[in-house]
Amino acid sequence: MPLVATRPPNPQDPAYQQLERWINFAVHGALFAALNSGLWLWRGLRPESLAQLPLLSLSWGALLLLHLAWCCNKALKSA
Repeated sequence: MPLVATRPPNPQDPAYQQLERWINFAVHGALFAALNSGLWLWRGLRPESLAQLPLLSLSWGALLLLHLAWCCNKALKSA
């Protein structure tokens, strides 16, 4: 069943802002998963390439966890 907008979107609405934060986190997570898995596949095919990939993956994963913590913190404060 498709979502139905009961009112026009208002960027100042806290519910709208919360949904926007979670959508941004989902996009961030999807980009991390897609690019990171592709880079690891490339490194598996060519082991001599991408020597810094573990550091990149850990750094980006840490940023993703910080983004999750920020979204959860905002959700708890607005509840």
